[in-house]
Order: sequence, then C-alpha cells, then structure tokens
Amino acid sequence: MFKAVLCMPGNEQILKEFIERILKRKFKTFKIISPELTKNNIYEKGKYLDVLIKTDNLFVNIEVNSHNYNGLSERNFSYIALVYASHIKVGEEYNNDLDFVQINLTVGLGTKMPEISISKVINKETLRIKVRNLEIYDVNLDKINSRCYNEGDEYNFLKMMTASKEDLEFLAEKGDGFMKKIKDEVNRINDENYFANFISVEEDERKIRNTYYANGVEEGESRGERLGEKRGEKRGKENATMKIAQNLLNFGMPINDIVKNTGLSQSQIKNLSKTL
Repeated sequence: MFKAVLCMPGNEQILKEFIERILKRKFKTFKIISPELTKNNIYEKGKYLDVLIKTDNLFVNIEVNSHNYNGLSERNFSYIALVYASHIKVGEEYNNDLDFVQINLTVGLGTKMPEISISKVINKETLRIKVRNLEIYDVNLDKINSRCYNEGDEYNFLKMMTASKEDLEFLAEKGDGFMKKIKDEVNRINDENYFANFISVEEDERKIRNTYYANGVEEGESRGERLGEKRGEKRGKENATMKIAQNLLNFGMPINDIVKNTGLSQSQIKNLSKTL
C-alpha cells in the first residue's frame, strides 16, 4: 500500500515531501529510479529495493518492514551497501559529492527505542566516522504510534503508515494538507478492486506459518489424547513441536528464529534439516 500510494505516477510530490519531513531537508530535484539492483553475475539472486530515489546529490533507499526479526538490519544494510558500491564505481574518484541515505520504516521495534535513530559507520575505538557520506535512518513506527495525538507533533504523518481506516480519517481531519492528500490517495487505492483484494508477501508468509503451526499442534495433541498416558501425551507434544520445526524449515525460516518459536535446540533443528 505504501508503494501504491506514494510511488504511483503523479504522486512524486507526496513522496518527496514524505522524505523531506523525515530527513528535515528540502530538495530541488526528485526522481524515482529502478528498484532492481544490478547483478554481478548470472548466478546471483535478484534483489529489489522497496523504493530508490535520486534527489540533488543524494540517493535515498526506503525499506518498509512489516515486522522485526533477527537479521533485518543486516539485510537492509546489504541493500544500501550495494547501492553505494554500484554508484561509487561510476565516478572517477571515491571522494565524490554523492551522499547515500537509507530510511527503514519498521513495525516491531518496540516502544523503548527512539522514534527515529540515525546510524553511521564509525570506528568503535576512536568514534570517528569512517564513511562520511552514508547514513541509516531507523523509523520506529511502534514508538510513534504509542504517542497520544498532538497537533504540534512533527511525526503525525508517520502514524498514517499503520493506521486503520477510522484512525486514518481522524488523523487527516486533525492533520495538515499533506496528511489529507495521503488519506485521499489511500481511499482511492482502496476503492480499486485489485488493491482491495491484494495480500502482501509478508501477510501470505504469516498465514502459511500460522497454518503450519496450527496443524502441528493439532496433530500432536490428538496423538497425546489417543495414547491416554502422560508418556504418550509428552511424546505427542514433542512430535508436534518437531513437526512445527520441520514445517518452518520447509518454509525457509532461519534456524535461530525456529529455536525461539519452538524451544528446540539448534542441534535438534540442524538434525531435522539433514532429513529434508
């Protein structure tokens, strides 16, 4: 929905103001460019950025993350690093005038982290900046959404990222002209059947994972009840857990995440993976 609303032809000015408000700077030029990163060889898996913009002397990569997980920061950093590397190659020297920014809009960071935090590559001993022209903005949508509505809050427009239809109407009514534009575009897209029935990749993955989990639990519990003994019940639950782990492995979930979801050890899960 973010890309459908802000990256549609004709909505460049909405996306431009969205970025300007986060980075707190104005731009003269603004162009959305191809989100596909160049492959280094024919065997390399293709990578698609959510949004990539060239504005003045700055490249801006936006990544929208519907949930937080181990490895998300590394995954996002690999994208902006590839953008950085590909454009540094074009110039005649490394010390050029190009700057690079990644904006990560993330749900699942919790309310203890700040609304927006800025990271740079530094030397941990001297605390000196090692790469002067690269910054990462982590936008914590959980923290922003947890704050009561305040008409003077500069981050009100970011509340619209995860707002329900009712909340969206409220925010637009209380907000400025920019927020009203976003609300109008969301309503317009929602009225189109294609988007109204669209399921995101993340939602599809979640539904599959929940289905695997439910099926595994039901299978294990049924077996435990049939045995009618504590030993059988325990074995049924263990089998259910192993079934869940196997399904999650088939689904492609990282081993560390399966450990957290099932309570199994890494060695047990690695043994399972050998049987696949």
